[in-house]
Amino acid sequence: MAVKELVVAPKGLNPGRGADLVPAPWSGPDHEPLIIRAAVRAGEVRRAMSRVVHDVRYRPPRQRTAKMLVLIPAHNEEASIGNMLNALLAQSRVPDRIVVIADNCTDKTEQIARRFRGVTVMRTVGNTERKVGALNQAWQRWQAGYDYVAGIDADTILAPDCLQQLEAELAVTPRPGGVMARYTFDQRLGATPMARLLIRMQRLEFASWTADALRRNRKTYVLGGQASLFSNDALRAVAERNLTHGPWDTSAQVEDMQLTGDLRAMRYSANVSVSARAYAGPMLNVRALWAQRRKWDEGMSRLLVRSTVNKWTTTLWRQQLGLLSNGITRIGFVFLLAASLMVHQYVWNWLWAIPPAIAVLLNLKLAWRVPNRTAGDLLAAVLLVPVELYLIMRVCCATASWANVLAGIKRDGWAQQARAEQGASGGPGKVLGAVVIVALLVAGVVYGWIHSPLFVQREILTTGWAGLAIITALQTLIMVGRILRPSRGLRP
Repeated sequence: MAVKELVVAPKGLNPGRGADLVPAPWSGPDHEPLIIRAAVRAGEVRRAMSRVVHDVRYRPPRQRTAKMLVLIPAHNEEASIGNMLNALLAQSRVPDRIVVIADNCTDKTEQIARRFRGVTVMRTVGNTERKVGALNQAWQRWQAGYDYVAGIDADTILAPDCLQQLEAELAVTPRPGGVMARYTFDQRLGATPMARLLIRMQRLEFASWTADALRRNRKTYVLGGQASLFSNDALRAVAERNLTHGPWDTSAQVEDMQLTGDLRAMRYSANVSVSARAYAGPMLNVRALWAQRRKWDEGMSRLLVRSTVNKWTTTLWRQQLGLLSNGITRIGFVFLLAASLMVHQYVWNWLWAIPPAIAVLLNLKLAWRVPNRTAGDLLAAVLLVPVELYLIMRVCCATASWANVLAGIKRDGWAQQARAEQGASGGPGKVLGAVVIVALLVAGVVYGWIHSPLFVQREILTTGWAGLAIITALQTLIMVGRILRPSRGLRP
């Protein structure tokens, strides 16, 4: 029987399926059509583009970093400008531009400032208006494009986070105008016992002043030029309102106080910082301290004379009346005590020991809160005599300033202070003349008192002691209120 051979044809040669098994020229190695892969990839690109468009359209608004300009007026400040710039460049918030304004310098201030990288040195041109003119020239030249402008004295040392704290507070303040650092003085700068004592008194004075400002919801009547940060929009508004080339008033001896008044008149804020610290340059001798306070007091007096009474000037008047009442009680007590002893009519009453005791407690409270306090601060507060002498000096300074203003006498306070800080005196003739006038007045009063009729002496003593007792009682109650007043955790 014959066997029929079975022949199996290869699949690739099957005439019915050859078209399906041979790869097409438009298909990939894995037999996936290229047109499908292209469609998939096009869909991925479209989705990616849609995602990018969506992210761009609905991205959160980008926060613009505020720009800060620092202006440092400097006239013959070679002894302090280097330390000041070192502290400024070490800030946790470094300014975007630092401008040292070399104003008619005859020393090495400009050369020292140029050694610091990142510091712009500008030389004033034809400036005859001292610090105020220097500030206005620099502000007009550099202020464009900046959100904040800081004015800092060349002898001020900032704490490492001072500018950061000032900017943070001003950024969240409604209708921001300016914010001032809390000022104090470095006790270590005193090289002599007198210098150290004067620094202690200035520390105590500024602690009291700052504590009062913090109590008034941080509102201040002066944004001190030692270290203050301003909103540049507010400064521009002041310049536009006053029709001047800069926000600082060239006719004022207290340009920082005048600027504060302008800001508050336009309903901008003027606050004391709760956290920023600055160490101002202290006056190290009585002559320099007297010249500085004369400039301040006389400038304030002229400002009050030409200003209307409003909420801002009311604070200034209250301060002046406080000095007047303190002067009246001190002078009145000395006069009545001497007058009573001369006619053998003095009788001691222990009630007069209460006001000094209350004053010691108030001074202790202030000295305890002085930044970086020392045992010497507390001792000066307890002894009371240094504080009283300092207060009498302030009263005399304010009295002399008001006398000049009311008499129409004009003096260059800036020049007087500069000469005093350099050790130059106001002239032995002036000092001798003042001593002679005071001696003649005292001699005349004593002669007239001794030769007055007995009933006149009795009436003057009775009325004088009664009036002094009333004023002293009111001042004592005010001191008790200041002692009991809570600090709410705010430190000067």
